Amino acid sequence: MSHAVGSTSMDTCSDSVIVAGDGRYFNSEAIQIICRVLAGNGVSNIWVPKGGIMSTPAVSAAIRNQEGGQAQGGIILTASHNPGGPGEDFGIKYNEGYGQPAGEEFTDAVRANRERQFRNG
Repeated sequence: MSHAVGSTSMDTCSDSVIVAGDGRYFNSEAIQIICRVLAGNGVSNIWVPKGGIMSTPAVSAAIRNQEGGQAQGGIILTASHNPGGPGEDFGIKYNEGYGQPAGEEFTDAVRANRERQFRNG
């Protein structure tokens, strides 16, 4: 997801992304991996809160307010969306530039980008 988000963000918006989670299973490890993938796809401004911990509503507020609302969105690690991992205690969601959950236009762009990447190897 972070590869597709990073690539899509470079096509459509600012290159600032917030990456945070609610501290559940795999939070720290996932944040490190996501940040490396985002950076590898040209995202130059990645914001991670202290310890990587931030609730979904706080991430939404930070997207809207951090540095004058300059974030293009945020990747949030939480079991409240697409739960998986041990005990279904891990999931990933993406919130867009006003802090709202990713809309159909964005998710369609991510899907198309991902399909292009699979086709091109």
